[in-house]
Amino acid sequence: MFAEPRTSILLFVLGAALACGPSIPRETLRANLQTAMEAQHDSAEASAASSRHVQEAVDGLALSGMRRHEVETLLGRGEPCSRHARCAEAGYESDDWYYEVGTATGGYAGPSPALIVGFSREGVVNSVWNLRTHE
Repeated sequence: MFAEPRTSILLFVLGAALACGPSIPRETLRANLQTAMEAQHDSAEASAASSRHVQEAVDGLALSGMRRHEVETLLGRGEPCSRHARCAEAGYESDDWYYEVGTATGGYAGPSPALIVGFSREGVVNSVWNLRTHE
């Protein structure tokens, strides 16, 4: 009458995975992140669009497991976190990397997203954080 507990758990996990829908491939997330890094923000809407791309990359684990040199190839070398108070506030180490996402143009003086990439002692990405500018 009732399924075995293992079968029920498997069905629950399978159902949850299907309910989440298809995930965006990491290559696409990385390409979108590169686009956001190079974007020009001339409005709050443009900044928010870049912020959404960054958040998708964070949520989709686009950088997870990458080595420091791979991140540098993808995004360029980040600024050392030691130069940015936001890193310490978010719990990052001084040698982790901080990125300003995009460039403010056209008189736009509002906030722009920021990306912080944390690395393990072995130089592998172990955490990523986005200063969001979108709802």
